[in-house]
Amino acid sequence: MATSIEVIVLGQRDLPTIARIHTLAFPGSALTALGASAVRRYYEWQLMGPHDVSALGAFYGNEMAGFCFGGVFRGAMSGFLRKNRIYLAWLVLTHPWLVANPLYRHRLINGLKVLRRFSKPGQANQPKPNQRKPPFGILSIAVNPEFQGMGVGKVLMMESEIVAKLRGFDEMNLTVNPDNHQAIRFYDSLGWRKVTRESVWSGEMVKTLSI
Repeated sequence: MATSIEVIVLGQRDLPTIARIHTLAFPGSALTALGASAVRRYYEWQLMGPHDVSALGAFYGNEMAGFCFGGVFRGAMSGFLRKNRIYLAWLVLTHPWLVANPLYRHRLINGLKVLRRFSKPGQANQPKPNQRKPPFGILSIAVNPEFQGMGVGKVLMMESEIVAKLRGFDEMNLTVNPDNHQAIRFYDSLGWRKVTRESVWSGEMVKTLSI
C-alpha cells in the first residue's frame, strides 16, 4: 500500500467506486437502503447537475480511500428527486419493506414535500433579489472504513478548503447529524464552528476562510 495520499478530481468513471464507499461508510442511511444504483444516480446528479461542484477523491495507490463533494449545489436533493422520480417510485413499489423503515419513511415524506415545493422545473434555483453569494458547501464526505484513522478525511477537507479559496469563497458550510459526535469532534478540530438559531443548534456548521 502507498504511504501517501494523492487527491485527484473525480468524474463519471468513478461513480461505481463512489457508490461503494458511500454504502460502506453509511450502511444505515436512507440512500444506502435504496441500493447501489440509487446511490450512483444521486452522485451522478451532483456531478452533472447545474452545480458548481468540486468532487475530490483520496487515493492510496490505485485504490480510492474516500471522497468529498463540495461547492455550490442548486437543487442537490430536489433536483435528484425530480430527475429520478419514476425510478424512485419503482423502487418503493418493488421494495415495500422500505416504507416500514422509520428512517426511510421520514426521508420519503420529506422528499415528497420537497417535490411539491419545487414542482415546477427551475423553481428551486430562482435567485432572490440582492441575494448574498452562497458559501462553499460540503455536501458529502465519506471514507472507506478500511482507511479510517489514516488522515483521509482531514486531507479531503483541507483540499476542499484550498479549492474554495481559489474560487474566491470566504466561507464554507456543512450540515452534520447532531448525534454524530465523532464527526462533530472532527469538524471542531479543523476550526469549524456551530451555528445556532434562536439558541438551537440543528447541525449547521461554518468555517471562515482566511485569504
